[in-house]
Amino acid sequence: MPGARGAARGRGARARCGARRVRVEARKPLGLVLEERRGGVFVGEVDSEGRCAEEVRVGDELVQTSGVVYTNSEDYGGVQVKKGREKVMMPTRGETFNTVMAAIGSHPGHETVVLEFLRPDPLPEMDESAQ
Repeated sequence: MPGARGAARGRGARARCGARRVRVEARKPLGLVLEERRGGVFVGEVDSEGRCAEEVRVGDELVQTSGVVYTNSEDYGGVQVKKGREKVMMPTRGETFNTVMAAIGSHPGHETVVLEFLRPDPLPEMDESAQ
């Protein structure tokens, strides 16, 4: 994916004590390997040349993603045609890995995918004299 770097827009904000929320918007391919573990979806690898390389880290938990849904359809000569495309945000916790991947995959290539990650803050160094 040479030349893809810098194509993502991201911003970070405090999510809860000990974690930071990171929001990224990028077109596919994202340059991420997502894995299911501990009941959630986590970043397993980040392509250093990928669109999300500057914002996303290995170990970040995907907590929300956008998906494209169709709000209605019409019948044209026996063929159902989907209409009313809308981008929605979907929490990922409690969803299957396949459902999360289907939501990400539902975006046409020219549209950005919105991903929200939770990044744990690093543990503070322990002062050995305080023990």
